[in-house]
Amino acid sequence: MRLDFIEICGFRGFRDLVRINFGRGFTVITGRNGVGKSTLCDAVEFAITGSIDKYAVEKAAKESLSDYLWWRGEGIPKAHYVTASFVDDNGKPFTINRTRESGSDRSVEEIRAALCHGPAPDDALRQLTRTSIIRDEWIAALSLDLTETERFDLVRSALGALEGSEAASKAKEVVAAAEAAHSRDEAAYEAARSRLADRLTQQSETQASLSRAGDVSAALQVIAAAVPDAPPELTARLVAGRNALVNGRARWGRMGEALQLGREVASAQAAFNAPEAIANREAASATNEAAQREHQSAQQAVSEAEQRLVREEEMDAIAASLSLLVEHGERLGLHDDHCPLCAAHRTSEEFAAGLAAARRRIASLASGVQRARDALAAAKDNARKPSLALQAAVATVQIHADELRRLHDQEAAHVDFYTQWGLDHRFINDPDGLEKAISLERDQLINLERALLVLEASQAVSQMSSIESNISALRAEIEKLAQAVSQSQSAVTAAREIERSVKRVGAEIIDERLAQISPLLNELYQRLRPHADWRTIDYSIRGDVRRFLSLKVGEGLNPQFVFSSGQRRAAGLAFLLSVYLARAWTPLRSLLLDDPVQHIDDFRALHLVEVLAALRLDGRQVICAVEDPALADLLCRRLVSTSTEGGRRLDIDLGPVGTTSVVLAQEIHPMPVGVLRGVATA
Repeated sequence: MRLDFIEICGFRGFRDLVRINFGRGFTVITGRNGVGKSTLCDAVEFAITGSIDKYAVEKAAKESLSDYLWWRGEGIPKAHYVTASFVDDNGKPFTINRTRESGSDRSVEEIRAALCHGPAPDDALRQLTRTSIIRDEWIAALSLDLTETERFDLVRSALGALEGSEAASKAKEVVAAAEAAHSRDEAAYEAARSRLADRLTQQSETQASLSRAGDVSAALQVIAAAVPDAPPELTARLVAGRNALVNGRARWGRMGEALQLGREVASAQAAFNAPEAIANREAASATNEAAQREHQSAQQAVSEAEQRLVREEEMDAIAASLSLLVEHGERLGLHDDHCPLCAAHRTSEEFAAGLAAARRRIASLASGVQRARDALAAAKDNARKPSLALQAAVATVQIHADELRRLHDQEAAHVDFYTQWGLDHRFINDPDGLEKAISLERDQLINLERALLVLEASQAVSQMSSIESNISALRAEIEKLAQAVSQSQSAVTAAREIERSVKRVGAEIIDERLAQISPLLNELYQRLRPHADWRTIDYSIRGDVRRFLSLKVGEGLNPQFVFSSGQRRAAGLAFLLSVYLARAWTPLRSLLLDDPVQHIDDFRALHLVEVLAALRLDGRQVICAVEDPALADLLCRRLVSTSTEGGRRLDIDLGPVGTTSVVLAQEIHPMPVGVLRGVATA
């Protein structure tokens, strides 16, 4: 994520619209004091956080910083807003527009999500601007000039480090809270046990008084007989007795239904097995058998008549064929004294006699068909009465079979009723025995109901029920309190262990986090060379409750008191750049420096240029505002410009009415390949 552009209108010294497009690699901004170089850094900070943090005093002479955020000079701006746009490595932009009238178009959560990743510190956006924007007035103020406690807080806030002493304090609070909760749980547990002991004593006394009351004792015995497995508590026994009474009444009702069914089954069995019914069934069976025989005989006669008719019809067909042959032979006559039909030698008399005999035979064959038909019609007429008699006999037998089936179904339903309701199967065929059992069951239910009424009407029983209910509730409460005591004890143990762990690792956490700065600080310190003899700088941490971060050079010397103003600024730059590089919670790779070479000699300014060039080689976007044009030229030459990460040079100045504008915007193109080789050859 890099800074792409800022757009300012009506903000501080910028009355008219000014858009600053930053080079992806670096941007060098130059201009004399007071032309608005610092305002560009203010604009970036204001877009991100909504405020400017560089002023130690926010209110003075009844005025505040907010009164000076927007243009106060001559003329009226067209609008009052600041826009800052960032772009990630994939070219996706993220733009923040903050106006005087409506504030930011982005929520704090959206800005934080875009510019902060991972375990960001508290007040992350403020820490982001404090570590990404290095101002001239902050260089010493936020490094060597800080107290040791403030310096530690600065580094901890910038890196998101954990505070060991704060964690230990929180751990102590947790232990105290856990111990207090455990004490409360133990007190509540002991109080509940004391109440339970009192209720148990009261229960024993009430139980003794109940056993001495005659009616109550007898009622208890009745309930015990009805519900032998009931719990010993009186309330539970009453509940069990009431349930037994309800169930008994239901059972008693089922037994009455079973008795009614049994009576109906016995009546049906008696009717079915009566002598008259048996005689009727036997007579119907005999009638059916006789009808079967008569029907079979009649059907036999019909079958024989049908067979005779078939034979007569066959003979009639033969007679017709013979008649044709005879007529044919008679027409032909004898042929050379031979029969034309059989070629036998015949005389005329013999031939005529044969024809006469054939005609007599034909006449006899044809006369039997009509007689056979008459005989068949008579046989069918004779078979009609036996068939009707058989149908009547079969219907009578079927009526008796249906009666038997209904009786069997009734008996099966009777057995199923006993099975469904759990009744004693001994009484299935013994209605009288079942009636006696119903009477006995009714007497027991009456006794049970009376016993329940006696117990419910007894004041001692009511008192006993209340005591038992209280005891049951107390036992449930004690069980919960015992679990709470166990859990709170475990919580106390865990809290104490956490406290010991926090105390043990608190300092280690701080040291590990700050160890990220040590190599960076030393490397940057050596490159900037604040002092000719003291080539390294070290830090140390001390304190348990309050933490102190000290910087030392040489033989344990404090650079705050031995360095000159320029040396302090050079050492401060090394410190602030090391904090900037040690951040791991932001994707923003932009570094803004507002005139960082004030009070620094040319020798150390050159070293700073080399450090910034190294940051460019690391892929950082460097935005540096300086007053000296020659230094700006040097920065443009040393900060590497590539085809993908180009550089820009901007000159800004005040216009005729005192408004800031860009007077020069120049692209810094990459150096051509081989240019130095060509110069060397020339």
